Amino acid sequence: MKIGTMISPAFVDNVTAKTDIAELAAEFTELIPKGNSLAGPCPLHGGTGATFTVSPDKQVYKCFKGGSGGNAIKLVMNVQKCSFPEAVVFLAKR
Repeated sequence: MKIGTMISPAFVDNVTAKTDIAELAAEFTELIPKGNSLAGPCPLHGGTGATFTVSPDKQVYKCFKGGSGGNAIKLVMNVQKCSFPEAVVFLAKR
């Protein structure tokens, strides 16, 4: 996908605010409650262990196997192997 125009910071903030990272992550892996977070196999590395956690309160994820972490945009970038603008468009369409 080719993105021809700049994406405004306000648009990025709006898309991020409307994205529930727990719902997004559940599209990529099976998550189970673990305290205030959710845990499951990492969608980036596979496996069966709960090496991937999502904090719905903070709207962030963390992979303890590979060390990656971040917000919903970063999750899409890593799972879909796409650029920042492509991840924003993916979330906006979602």
